[in-house]
Amino acid sequence: MAQSAARFMLILAALLGTTVALAGQRTFDKRLDAPSGGRLIFDADVGSVAVVGSDGSQVVVHADLEGSDSFLNRLHVSAEQTSSGVTVSLRMDHSGWFGWLNTGWNRVEFTIEVPRNYPVDLRTAGGGLDVRKLNAWVRGKTSGGGIHVQDVAGNVDVHTSGGGISAERVNGQANLSTSGGSIDASDSTGDLDLDTSGGGIRIQNDNGKVDAHTSGGSIQAELQSNQGITLETSGGGITLQIPQTTRASIDAETSGGDVTSDIPVTTTGTVSGDHLHGSLGGGGPPISLRTSGGSIRIEPAS
Repeated sequence: MAQSAARFMLILAALLGTTVALAGQRTFDKRLDAPSGGRLIFDADVGSVAVVGSDGSQVVVHADLEGSDSFLNRLHVSAEQTSSGVTVSLRMDHSGWFGWLNTGWNRVEFTIEVPRNYPVDLRTAGGGLDVRKLNAWVRGKTSGGGIHVQDVAGNVDVHTSGGGISAERVNGQANLSTSGGSIDASDSTGDLDLDTSGGGIRIQNDNGKVDAHTSGGSIQAELQSNQGITLETSGGGITLQIPQTTRASIDAETSGGDVTSDIPVTTTGTVSGDHLHGSLGGGGPPISLRTSGGSIRIEPAS
């Protein structure tokens, strides 16, 4: 029995050694003029992408590809000018199950530089998205990674099926949704529409209308003003921090805790520990807070 186990370990070591020996690297580089009025379209079967805005007038594409020779031979990268702007794509030949055994050694990463005012439309089936320093709209979708958006002056619409989302300094409407992670939005000046099925939500220093929903975590929101606020969760508490001078109509209710406010509320209707209906500062845009699994706290922003 011991001899069989030892023989198996030797065979496994030899296979692993062969896999490492076959590992290789490739790069892809290309520069293209960015037609006025166009956009970047990125479409990949696998891999992550980082897009950065610059003062240049070209789209500069760089890709690092790493893995076994069999994996690299199945990848086909292209970057071309089209009638809609510039299209970058990666296609992967699906030639059987054996090539997927060594996915732990594979790495596909794109870095793309675009003019600062160039919109981007990104899709990948297996990696993260990172977009920074743009004065244009951003759309993105990934089936298997996190998303980060930073310093964007334009509308943002992104979705991931398998990771968290963070957004910093977005000056435009932001629609952020994930099926499997948390959402973190900070220092933004536009309206926020946030939706997650599997994590908490944190909003800090926002100055727009807020609509946030989660099925699996708590919500913490520190807001500069009240342009209309809706916070709902089925699996955690809610903490809302707003300026002491906020004007609002409050409707807060929980099935799994209590509701308290450190800002004076003029109540209406029946008062109880699990719901609060009333007004702040004589009334204003609605604030709706709902949770089935925790307490609700309204506090003055620091």
